[in-house]
Amino acid sequence: MEKNRIANCAPCKVLQCWHPKPEGKFPKNCTRIHYEDLVEQTIEEGFTNPEARKLNAAAERLLIEGVDAERGAQWSRVEELIHFMEYMEYQKIGLALCTGLAKEAAILNSILEKHGFDVVSVNCMAGAITRGEVQQRYSVETISEPNRSICNPVMQAEILNREKTEFNVMFGLCLGHDTIFIKYSDADVTPLVVKDRVLYHNPIGALHLVDTYYRKKL
Repeated sequence: MEKNRIANCAPCKVLQCWHPKPEGKFPKNCTRIHYEDLVEQTIEEGFTNPEARKLNAAAERLLIEGVDAERGAQWSRVEELIHFMEYMEYQKIGLALCTGLAKEAAILNSILEKHGFDVVSVNCMAGAITRGEVQQRYSVETISEPNRSICNPVMQAEILNREKTEFNVMFGLCLGHDTIFIKYSDADVTPLVVKDRVLYHNPIGALHLVDTYYRKKL
């Protein structure tokens, strides 16, 4: 594929796509231009597929009801999560949590139950074995600290699958383990807490500091 045909929206300064009917000059590598055949196709899929249509409608309600025209955004991500699950009429919720965030997960669990949700929570160490056992059984070369336990995101997902949860919330799973969890989860998944051990689980902080304290690190 030619270089100027690669989708490259992140550095764009034009942002014509913000307008419902874009006008003016587009960048050479504009995604909308080079994938124009997908515009109508994906819009139709997103609003005619029953599941996608319902999800889209719930997402739109969050924007309408959670953002005030004068005061801006009114709801935290936790509040958005609660409203979203109510819009979707979910009852049984899966909570896949990191053991290191058990205290915070317990608070969320209590809040969700008070809002009438049936919560099934599974921590990352459910079904864990030691790193040494993994290395011995499966010859995994990257394993370190053989006496420490290793997370089991596959079991987290499979337990929630057996429990037939309707929607799963990820709560601070390690990068990579979160990917595995999503791969094995039967229900749709949303991340609530994204792990960042250095920045108090706020990954965007590194980007805000990229021109100052994080310049050399990134």
